[in-house]
This record gives sequence, structure tokens and C-alpha cells, in this order.
Amino acid sequence: MHDINWRLLALSALLAVTAIFQMGYTNAYPNTAIGSFRLFLNQSSENPMTMSKSEFEWAWSALLAVYFIGFATGSIISASIADRIGRKWTLFLGTCGSLLSALIALFSIILKMSMMFGFSRLVMSLSAAISMNGLILLFQESSPNHMKGLISFNAEMAFVLTNLIGGLLGMQSILGQNLVGLIAVSIIPSSIACFLSVFLKESPKYLFLKKNDATEAGRALKFYQNIQDEEEKANVLNDLKMEREEMQNQRNGSIFDIISNQPVRRGFLLGFATMQLTASVWPVVFYSTDFLMDAGFSYEISEGASTFMLFFSTLCTIIGMFLVEKFSRRWLLIGTATINIFAILGFALSAILSIYWQPLAYGCIACLILHGASYSVAMGPIGWFITSELVPINFRAVSQSLVLGLNHTVALILSFLTFPLYKTAGPITLVIFFVIPGAVCILMLILYLPETKDRHINDIVEELKDAKAKRKRSRAEANEEESHGMNKLGEE
Repeated sequence: MHDINWRLLALSALLAVTAIFQMGYTNAYPNTAIGSFRLFLNQSSENPMTMSKSEFEWAWSALLAVYFIGFATGSIISASIADRIGRKWTLFLGTCGSLLSALIALFSIILKMSMMFGFSRLVMSLSAAISMNGLILLFQESSPNHMKGLISFNAEMAFVLTNLIGGLLGMQSILGQNLVGLIAVSIIPSSIACFLSVFLKESPKYLFLKKNDATEAGRALKFYQNIQDEEEKANVLNDLKMEREEMQNQRNGSIFDIISNQPVRRGFLLGFATMQLTASVWPVVFYSTDFLMDAGFSYEISEGASTFMLFFSTLCTIIGMFLVEKFSRRWLLIGTATINIFAILGFALSAILSIYWQPLAYGCIACLILHGASYSVAMGPIGWFITSELVPINFRAVSQSLVLGLNHTVALILSFLTFPLYKTAGPITLVIFFVIPGAVCILMLILYLPETKDRHINDIVEELKDAKAKRKRSRAEANEEESHGMNKLGEE
């Protein structure tokens, strides 16, 4: 049983909350403060207070969907940034951008300029992607193997926690009617993140494998893992040497190399399939209050249910932090993803059937909470870091960035269309957009995803490489058994 490095855990948690604060907070408060934003959009339009309900729905959907354009772009460019300037400075760059976005958003509200607010969300999402990728790479590469899952959970923990803070403060009874104060709150954690990231060490893996600097890598190991013993440090550096030798047999991590390298391609596709399962979280974060109102609940009940869902999700993320290092990563992911898909299906069916019997609408609240819980306890957190566990370091930054970029491009389309189509076509929209594609992704994970918990990347790559051969052998053995059985019948 390995000891937990509490200092490393606390450091990664503090950095995660402050660096990702804008990402979670600014995507949650529009849900509960939707009434104030409806007024803001009306006041900032060319003809104030003349916006129709349909115009608001499309404008609001577009304003929220801007996030995905920035995040997809930031995810793609962050790979080259992380490999060029390092993981630490990538994180610093992202946190500075987040601080800038908060200031732009603040002035957009004061000046009543909706386009400026949309631009602030673009800057925020671009910066959030850079911060997220820098954070995940830095702590994945700086943590001992037995703590990788626990440390990586901090990113999701921060996202859910800041969602909760945003949802709470966005309530009408707190700061929901004071948009200036609501946005000003986010300046504080972004400033803290900028300050803290300057004093971090670079990732030891990056220093050793990319910069060939064993001395600085040793200092980074001491900083992150508190390794004082020279023999223990030498053993860790020896493992890194083995990884470097493996890297030398592979090409550099371009997009073409990912496509042409079979095990890396499989790792990338599995990471993408996992992230696609998380796409349904965005309509829930953005629109759950409005969806519950459509099911017949009052604004107060809908707002309260959405906030409670975020609170319960936060508790589930804490539970998940302890589960991830005790149970199979593969089956935690598949199990919670299955529950999550059934929760979306249950929400849609409850909303449809409540037309005929109103008490069934309470199924929407139950399924909303179940959706948040299943996402937070394992599916969401594992989705954010599973790609980095499936591919070698020379492909890691590019693969992680591409997965997040592609995922948010798809999420952009789905989130932009979900709100207005839900209003016209109804809850069946959720089934078409999330349940059916989600079932396909789960099947893919069942068939191909290897276990990654406490395993070296070389072992995982070998399993991905052998997957096809194993299936061929299994089919050959099955055919041989069938042929043997037929021969036996013939003899009888």
C-alpha cells in the first residue's frame, strides 16, 4: 500500500480550483441567473426591450455556445504551446488569459454590451483550454503512478465545485440580480492562480524526456514527490530513461503519426469516445433550470433542483477521488457511463409522459440528480485524463489537445442546437443527441478499453497493440472449436 503525498494532493487541488475557476463558474451562473441575463440581452439589443422569446432562445444559445469555439481552438493550439514552453508556463499563460476574460466580462455588463460579453466568453474558453491542458499534463507527469488517478480527479473536482459556486451565487436571492458583483467574484481566484503558477517547478518528465535535463528533473521530483533519497530518485530517473528509449523507437507526435501508429490511434479514439460521453453535461449545466420549468415546475423549484444537483455532484466527486485508486478504472468508467445514459433517457421519458400524468415530472428531477452524480463520481473525471494514460509522452500533448478540441467542436453543435430544438421538438432531442451516440461509445469502450490503473504506459501500449491479434486468436479458436464439434457429430 503506497502512502498518499498530501502536500502534492493539496497543491494540485489548490491550483485546479483557482486555474479552472472561470471555466466552471462562468458556465454555471447563466443557468440560475437566466432571468437577469434575459433582461441584460434585452437592454443591450439595438431596440431595447423588444426581443421576442424565440430571438432570446437563439441569441442565448449562441452566446453560451461561443465557449466551445474558444475551448476547441485553445485545446488544439495548447499542444504545441505545452511542448514548446513547457507545462508550467502553459498553465501560467492560461490563467493570465482567464483573468483578462473576467475583466472584459465585468465591463461588458457595466456598459451593457452583449457582444463584448460574448467576446469575454471566447477569451475565457480559449484560456480555460490552455489552463486545463497545462494543468493535466503538469500533474499527470509529476505524480507517482499510484496517485495519478487521485491527482487527476482534482481537475474535475474543481470544475464541479466551481459549477456549484456559480450556480449558488447566480441564484436570485444571492447575486443573481447583481451581474456586476456576480462576475467580479471570479477575478480573485484567477489572480491567485496567476501568482501561484509562477512558483511551480516544471514537470520532471518534460525536463528529462523533452529537455534532457536530469539535474532539473531531479529537483522537480523533490519538489512534487518529496523524494529525498538519492537511490529512490535514481530509480525514478531510470524508469524515465526506459520511457525515453521507447520514445526513440517512435516518431514525434504529429497528427499524421497518431493516425498511422496503430496503438496510439486506438488510444486516441478511446479517449475521444470517453470524452463524447461527457457532452451531455453542457446542456444540463446551461439549461437544466429552463428544462425543469418546461416540465411544469416553478422557477424557484427549478433553480433549487439545479443547484442541489451541483451540490450533490460535488459530494460525488469527493467520493470518486477515493474510488478511482481502489477499483478498476475501466469498469468505473463503463459502469457510470451506462448509468449516465439511462439518466438522460429517464429525464426525456419523464418529461414526455408528464404531459399525461404530472407527478411523473418528478422523475426529471431524480434523473437530473442521477445524471450529475454518475458524471461526477467517475465518468467525467476519468474522461478528462484517460487520453494521457493511453498514449506515450511524445504523443500525449497532441492527443490530449485533439481529443478536447474535437469533443468541444461536437459539443458546440449539440449545445447550440439543444436549447431551441428542445423548445420545438421536445425532450426527444436529448435521446437523439446524447442517448444513441452514448450507447455506441460505451460499446466501443467495452470492446477495446484496457485497464490503466497502476500500469506503466509501455504495458498499456502493448495491450492496445495486441488487441487486434487477441480478437483474431479468439475468433480462430472459436472456429476451431466449432469445426471440432461438427467433426465429432459427423463421427457419431
